[in-house]
Amino acid sequence: MSRDAAQAPTADATIAPEEREPQKDTDLSIGRRSPATGGRVPELDGLRGLAISLVIVCHYVGGAVHAPLGFWMHHLLSVLAVGWSGVDLFFVLSGFLIGGILLDERKSPRYFSTFYARRVYRIFPIYYLWLGIFALLAAGALWLAPGRYAVETKDLTQLPYYLLYLQNMRYALTPFQWIWLSVMWSLAVEEQFYLVAPPLIRFFSERKVLVILLGTMLVVPVLRVIALRFLPDGTFVAVLATPCRADALAAGVLLAIFWRKQWFRDFLASRPGFLKRSLLILALGFAALLWWLAHPINVVTVTIGYTWLAIFYSCLLLTAISQPQGRLASIMRVKWLRRLGMISYCVYLVHATINQFAHRLILHDAPEVYNLAGVGVTLLALAMSLAVASMSWKFFEKPLLMRGHRYQY
Repeated sequence: MSRDAAQAPTADATIAPEEREPQKDTDLSIGRRSPATGGRVPELDGLRGLAISLVIVCHYVGGAVHAPLGFWMHHLLSVLAVGWSGVDLFFVLSGFLIGGILLDERKSPRYFSTFYARRVYRIFPIYYLWLGIFALLAAGALWLAPGRYAVETKDLTQLPYYLLYLQNMRYALTPFQWIWLSVMWSLAVEEQFYLVAPPLIRFFSERKVLVILLGTMLVVPVLRVIALRFLPDGTFVAVLATPCRADALAAGVLLAIFWRKQWFRDFLASRPGFLKRSLLILALGFAALLWWLAHPINVVTVTIGYTWLAIFYSCLLLTAISQPQGRLASIMRVKWLRRLGMISYCVYLVHATINQFAHRLILHDAPEVYNLAGVGVTLLALAMSLAVASMSWKFFEKPLLMRGHRYQY
């Protein structure tokens, strides 16, 4: 895989899940706990697990070396690079959950302070810990063994962009940054969304918010085309800049608004075939776009692809939560998938780095899956990533999350 292809933003980032306190079951027309009332919906954890699974498959298989397997197998495995679209599912989930929380609490006198306090406890600690490890390793390599490892002074001078969540505005990665930090661009998108969404929902009427969100869905594809065609770094701007990825976030917030309407839930409950047919049509469209989505930096993906993914994953989310007896919801409630969704934030931060270092230390080469040794090291890297994330959740993230929830709306 070429360096340019490796640095292309198929290294997508996960969105840290918004954990909410368990609440009582609510008597809705759907007969389930519902984010419309703050109850915990297990299917959403499963959807997070699905999203991070797609990203892992992209990086561990689709983006690995497998050309020696032959023409057909190589191209078949290359299609798995479409797993980068898991980040679009994370964006839709984030818009739905964060938007829903803000809608429910928009009248609270502690609206801003509680929201941001909880976000700080959930997002910042592990993010800055990972950056700190990166900085220590880079500084140590430059000081103790200058020139021996693929570490540059630029690795430290660009660190302020990451500290301020501005890395999606300057995507010029050195080799060491690519191994360690390339997945962080969409965390910047997420944090920038946190700056915009709270005042939007607090100070604008619901009708105006709907107009803004629908307008965003229409305007964003145009912005991406303009960026791709006319800006010097348009390739990365069209894919990484928050205004160019806002359609998926907007779709999630739109879902949150409509999900809180009783007439909307009644409509879905009375017409289960509507969502199934819609999901099938969107899935067929996904399949038709597969070649372009597997090679994401092109005019088709930038214009149609990203917005199609936003709508497809929105429909997937809506189907899972509105049809709890359906097959999709049952799959999303599988225990291991929900568990993976729970630890997905840390998994995303560490999985690509662990895979790169495991292959380079054991096999002395880039990640590969065309022989038993490569497959074995890849599975070892996956096991290590899950183990690290599980320990992080138990001993670090979950206690901080509980501390953050001491702040009440």
